[in-house]
Amino acid sequence: MHKLKKYWQHVEHDEAKILKMEEVACEALEKLRWSCPDIFWDTAYELHKIAYGAHFDEELAKVAVSKMKNVDGTHGAYWTYEQTSQLADQHGIECKGDFYYVMNMLHSDFVEVLGNDTSNYVRMAKAYMCDPDAAESKVFDLWIAGMRAKREE
Repeated sequence: MHKLKKYWQHVEHDEAKILKMEEVACEALEKLRWSCPDIFWDTAYELHKIAYGAHFDEELAKVAVSKMKNVDGTHGAYWTYEQTSQLADQHGIECKGDFYYVMNMLHSDFVEVLGNDTSNYVRMAKAYMCDPDAAESKVFDLWIAGMRAKREE
């Protein structure tokens, strides 16, 4: 990889230079967002996976949920992140961002079938997330696939 990696290694002990290099790299990525969106989004996905694994972090989960169009005509979250985090703790669920997203996605799409009993959603979300046939990254990967499909429309 050309000299780019050497540049990072050369400044690894100089916090000010590291921050400046991060700024330069982020500015370049923002330019790619408009000129080469596939490269931008693939890079953003890889960076996210390095930071958080193939799971939602709180901030991205809130963004994803805020864009939901619910079958009852509303938009966004039914439960707050804090509410689903408490439920996740009670039910031994570690990936709180994924759980927040799935709980709200299920309510968004299936409230007319499941009603408003929170325990139904907890059981469904846990079953959805713990699918033995799926990768651990199922929730995040399916959301990414949906976002890619929307970009291609």
